[in-house]
Amino acid sequence: MKVNLNDELEKLYHNFFKQMNINSNTGIIEGTTHRFATKMAVGENYENAKSKILFISLDIGKDELFAQNTYQTLADRRATVCEIGNLQNKNAHMAGVYGAALYLLKDQYGWQNSWNILKDSEQQFASILKSQANNLPQDVLSYISLVNFYNFVTVGRDNRTGEKDRNIINDELESQLLINIINVTKPNVIIVQSKTLSNYLKEVIIPHISSNTKIYVTYHPSVIGRLIQYRIPKNYIKDILDNEIKNIVF
Repeated sequence: MKVNLNDELEKLYHNFFKQMNINSNTGIIEGTTHRFATKMAVGENYENAKSKILFISLDIGKDELFAQNTYQTLADRRATVCEIGNLQNKNAHMAGVYGAALYLLKDQYGWQNSWNILKDSEQQFASILKSQANNLPQDVLSYISLVNFYNFVTVGRDNRTGEKDRNIINDELESQLLINIINVTKPNVIIVQSKTLSNYLKEVIIPHISSNTKIYVTYHPSVIGRLIQYRIPKNYIKDILDNEIKNIVF
């Protein structure tokens, strides 16, 4: 009997909430100002994708449901991260996720011509999606999953920039949650969207992953300053391919 992926994930989160003493309604760790910000995003086509891709991002950065005094559920996150269409309104982060997924899935779904639109452009991901929205496949993000490495946000935080909430509160429980998520979602490819996480992934997470997964560590697609060149598709994909974590025994 096939086990429902959402049910498996809900069990993981239920146990994590209990172990971390997180209020199941508000997401706040009892006695603190730390809110569990969001569960992961799993696209509606992820389970049946020809190649399953998991993006590990940094943090949500903002207490997005502060007014409702709660956190994003699996359904909420699917709707915001893995929505079909609306390409013209993707921010730099999600435009980069879209572009990377389009590249990685192009051979399986006949998206080579669509990828060429991005590959041949000197514009950034978001600008291309805005101008070419009607010429690109609308459902790419429905085939991916995405989880944040850092789970918590300061209650009421409204400034998404900066590293304020890039902290691990309970290393043992949070690392085990990520390991469990990877082993339950069984991705064929993992894209880690921050090179700052490379050593931690190698030392703490990867030795406990049960599936033989290709893992790449790249920049976050909303990089600025001297790294802004990686918002251009061909540069970003080259960096992904040049930074596969190799020689890992699972």
